[in-house]
Amino acid sequence: MNDACILLGKPNVYGSIFRFEGQVTIFGIPDGPCYRCLYPQPPPPGLVPACAEGGVLGVLPGIIGSLQAMETIKLLIGSGKPLVGRLLLFDALAPKFRELRLRKNSLCPMCGTHPTIHKLIDYDEFCGIRGQEEPDMDVNVPEITARELKLRFDQGDELFVLDVREPHEYQICNLKGHLIPLGELPRRVHELDSSHEIVAHCRSGKRSAQAVDFLRKAGFRKVLNLRGGILSWSTEVDPTVPRY
Repeated sequence: MNDACILLGKPNVYGSIFRFEGQVTIFGIPDGPCYRCLYPQPPPPGLVPACAEGGVLGVLPGIIGSLQAMETIKLLIGSGKPLVGRLLLFDALAPKFRELRLRKNSLCPMCGTHPTIHKLIDYDEFCGIRGQEEPDMDVNVPEITARELKLRFDQGDELFVLDVREPHEYQICNLKGHLIPLGELPRRVHELDSSHEIVAHCRSGKRSAQAVDFLRKAGFRKVLNLRGGILSWSTEVDPTVPRY
C-alpha cells in the first residue's frame, strides 16, 4: 500500500493495531517519510503473528480507525496539523498516547533522493506467504531474565550485549548494546567474538531467540537470550526505558 501511494502521489493514512496497542501516522507526503523509511525490510516470514494468534482488543480498531478518519478529513480540508513525521502511539491499558518523531530517509529506495523502486513488486515473495511458511514453533534457547542481567551488570561481569532490532527501534530506546539487525546477522557474524559471553535482545525476545539459535548453530556457546526483550527490562528493571 505504501509503494502504491508513493507511485500515485497519494498520502497513506496509516493505522496499525496489535493486542492492546495501536499506531497512527501519515506516509507519502512530500518531504515526509514513507513506510519504507521506518521499515526498510519486512520481518522474517512468520515472525509477526496474525490476529488469530496474537489477538487484538475488540474496541481498538474503532479507536485507531477514528483517528485515521480524522487525519484524512484534515488532509481533505487542509486544516490542522496532520501526523506527518509523527507516529502517534496509543496504549489502551494505560490508557495514554505518546508521540515519536519520524524522519525521512534520504537513502530510502522508495521516496529517497535517488529511488530505486519505480513499480510495484512481487510482495508475496518479498514478505513471505503465511501458508508457505514453516510451522511457527518456539525456539528453545538458554535465557536470562532482566533482573538476572541487572545483577550481572551490578557485579561488574563483562557481558557483550547484542541488539538484533532495527535501527529505528534502537533510536527509541536501547541498552547501549552492539546493533546488528537480525536480518544482517549471518553476514555480520564476524563482528562477534565467541570467547565473550553474549546476551542477545530484541523488543520482546522472539527475534533474539532466533539470533541465539543461529549463533549456537554457528559454534557460539556462551550466548543467552534476554527473556521478554527490552520490554521486560523496562517493566522489571528500569521503567524510564520507553515501551513501544
